[in-house]
Amino acid sequence: MTSQAGAVTFQLDSALCFLNHGSFGATPARLLAVQSRWRREMERSPVEFLVHQLPELLASAREPVAELLGADSTDLVFVTNATSGIAAVLGSLDLQPGDELLTTDLRYDAVRHSLDHTSTRSGARVVEAPLPFPLDDPAAVVRAITDRITPRTRLLLVDHVVSTIGVVLPVASIVAAARARGVPVLVDGAHTPGLVDVDLRSLGADYWVGNLHKWLCAPKGTAVLWAHPSRQGGLFPPVTSHGHPHGFAERFDWPGTFDPSGWLTAPDAVVLHAQWGGPAFRESNRRLAQQAREILTPVLGAPPYPGTADWMAAMVAFDTHVTTERCVAFGRELSARHGIEVAMTPWRGGSWLRVSAFSAYNRVEQYRRLAKVLPEMLAAG
Repeated sequence: MTSQAGAVTFQLDSALCFLNHGSFGATPARLLAVQSRWRREMERSPVEFLVHQLPELLASAREPVAELLGADSTDLVFVTNATSGIAAVLGSLDLQPGDELLTTDLRYDAVRHSLDHTSTRSGARVVEAPLPFPLDDPAAVVRAITDRITPRTRLLLVDHVVSTIGVVLPVASIVAAARARGVPVLVDGAHTPGLVDVDLRSLGADYWVGNLHKWLCAPKGTAVLWAHPSRQGGLFPPVTSHGHPHGFAERFDWPGTFDPSGWLTAPDAVVLHAQWGGPAFRESNRRLAQQAREILTPVLGAPPYPGTADWMAAMVAFDTHVTTERCVAFGRELSARHGIEVAMTPWRGGSWLRVSAFSAYNRVEQYRRLAKVLPEMLAAG
């Protein structure tokens, strides 16, 4: 598949209508070629590359990523995905029985599993703040979270962009309100890099994680963990290896023998994003999502989320009224029968259909194609 954004090619099946960029991203052939070059370089002299060259290479690779995210490169480390970064933070907390880990009912399911695992091992309790629907009042969202803060709250884990329904939460206000109450904040920015503007220096969080393999299109398994300097001393990766006695970066840079080629390709992903237009490209994705919302709303007969542009990035979701038991099968049938890939997620008693808008390869006609086949499938239940 060839996009119109600089004639960049993707390796997506030409017969596939891929409206699910938000789940894993799609890596352009150009970046896969860069990754292959790094792999060849590694295999030319594995010991020289992995033992002697890699620390400096990773330090250099962090710099353009940090610039994109408004951070100092010394405060960033690479991880394989946002979930592993969250696991590192949770595993580094000194929790006691009765302590509380606060999140919201819009958290990602894998993150809830991580919280539950931490809770089981430590005796801490997971608390979910239910957010008000519809999401149309930032102050009400902040209040719903802060109302659940108690003297036992040891961490707030909050999404920047909600995976299930694509809503952009007022994360800066949430962070400020929690910090004012003395609660450290971990921001789950899994979708954030390449999707919305990020400035970690001004955000005020204690920890932040973000995937580079989603909207920034880096190879799979490429993500970053950011930590405020005051939090780095006690932060350790899930895997203890040779870097353990050393600094923040050294601990995370060597999780045992692994393939670092995706991490080393991250700077090229940043360059490509800038060539696509950077902020202008992110805005074009948002406008395309708005068009998708206009096309699909009459067909689905349900209010879309996000409901307004203020809460929207480049994803839009609908409650399809498909039963939760049939949710996953519905998505599989849509792909198998019609060659259309969307995200289907059971949530709040319904089955949510989420489409992404990535203007490097998505076109308005693809959402019309989805709108054409949905009535028959929805009628079948």
